[in-house]
Formats: sequence, structure tokens, C-alpha cells
Amino acid sequence: MTLRLNPALNCAALASDYAVRKRLQLRDFLDPASAEQVYESVHELPWGMVYNDGPQVHQLSPEQVAAMDDQQADDITAGIQERAREQFQFLYAFYPVHHAYLLPTGPRYRAFEFLELLNNPAVIDFIRDLTGLDQIRWADAQATWYRPGHFLTAHDDEDPVRGRVAAYVMNLSRDWNRDWGGLLQFFDANDNVEQAYKPAFNTLNIFTVPQLHSVSMVSTYVTAERLAVTGWFRTDEPPQRIAQLASRTTT
Repeated sequence: MTLRLNPALNCAALASDYAVRKRLQLRDFLDPASAEQVYESVHELPWGMVYNDGPQVHQLSPEQVAAMDDQQADDITAGIQERAREQFQFLYAFYPVHHAYLLPTGPRYRAFEFLELLNNPAVIDFIRDLTGLDQIRWADAQATWYRPGHFLTAHDDEDPVRGRVAAYVMNLSRDWNRDWGGLLQFFDANDNVEQAYKPAFNTLNIFTVPQLHSVSMVSTYVTAERLAVTGWFRTDEPPQRIAQLASRTTT
């Protein structure tokens, strides 16, 4: 694939909009052909499942998900629902893009090229200018698929150890309806929803960390795909393989 940002993006105007609330829904982030290629590439991925039990994160491989019997699935679901009543909780299908990218062996998926695009020096410079966060050094990534019943409760993404300073969601959902859930929601000091972004194809949602936010549960009747590539722009030392991308200049 050859991926490119939308050449019509006006970074100065977008940065002015971003500065108001330190977040932005950026439409048409990629050129149309690139957006289609990224959309196609995530459909090639083997999807696992991720959820948490308090601070412990459970990442199930596609093989583990396929081998799970009904009782095991029911037990996991019951635990997730019980914890979600009072604790931070999440559940969604995923593929660990940047972790898989760093493995010396294993399948090389086309979706890795979106990670490479984000870490292209020109794109990193664009994100620095957009957000005003000059300390950004690199971006990680995971592919996410919120299926019916999947959700992410309120949290602020703060993680000083990993240097997460801006979160992003590259939306790949086509024709998403406002009533289907899966909204990226931001909250005020009174826990009211201050703003919410509907998934929209080829739209980059980006915001400065920390900000309290959630993903509302995808409705059980939804048949459309709530697909995205998500992650953080970070200030810590980039992995060597990603640091080597600095020699590339194509955007």
C-alpha cells in the first residue's frame, strides 16, 4: 500500500480548532484511496478479544476465542458485567498492531503500513503542530472492533511511564447511525456528556491526555462494523524498529 494524508488538510486552521478544547474530530484524514486501503487491511487481521479484571488485562488470541465453550464465555461475560457496575471496565475485539509489528517473525499484515504512516517524520510533525505537543516522538497502534455489547467505561488515559500525551481513534466505520452506540464521549466536572463523536469513516478523533472519556456500549441490534485503529502519541523512547522509520520521507 501507499498511504498518504489528505493534501487538503489545513494544519493551522485545525490547530486553532483543537486549541479550544484540546480535542478534535478531523474529517477526511487520509486521501480517499488510502482510507479504502486501510479499511480493507483491517479486515485481513485475526481478531482476538481484550478485557480487564481490575488492573489485570486479559488478551485472548483468536484461537483462544474460537476454543471457548459457552460456559466459559458466559462466565467471562458475567464477570465483566458485574465489574462494570462499579469499576473501570472494557471489552472489545482487537489486534495488537504495533506489538505484532515489532516481532522479528510472524505474519506481515498490510495494516502495519498505517502504523508506519503515523510514525513518518512529516506526519509526526503534523500532529505536533496540530496539538501543540512538541514532545511527541512516536505513535503506537491497535486495531479495535466494538461488536454488539462491547464498551469502554470512563477513564482519562493518563500514563506518565509510557508518555501518552495524545490519544487518537482512526475511524473506519461506514454509515454509522447515531442510535447505535459506540460514541466517543467526553465528560465535564459534573459527569455530564460535554461532547460526543460519532464514528465516521476516514475520521481521526484526537485529544490531549488526560481527558475523561468513554466509548458507549454498541447496541445489541447493530450489524454494522465499529472498526478503528487506535492508540497514543507518546513521548517515551520509541522502539528501535519504529525509530528507524525516521529515515523515511514519503507522506
